[in-house]
Amino acid sequence: MSILPFGFKSFVVYLTGFLQVCTSNWGNFQECTAVHKYVPGYIHNAIEFVRYEPYEREQISLDK
Repeated sequence: MSILPFGFKSFVVYLTGFLQVCTSNWGNFQECTAVHKYVPGYIHNAIEFVRYEPYEREQISLDK
């Protein structure tokens, strides 16, 4: 069983789209190379997606 919440095919599709956008023009390329701006947010979102069920955080805050 994979630890990832998605399949390898999904990863390849995402990566292909990402590379197409990043190489479409020079401005996009410069933004894509500044990975320190967006990668921490993606990592945080992936952790939250795996850790919590849908609307679980909202339910926890309502229960307080």
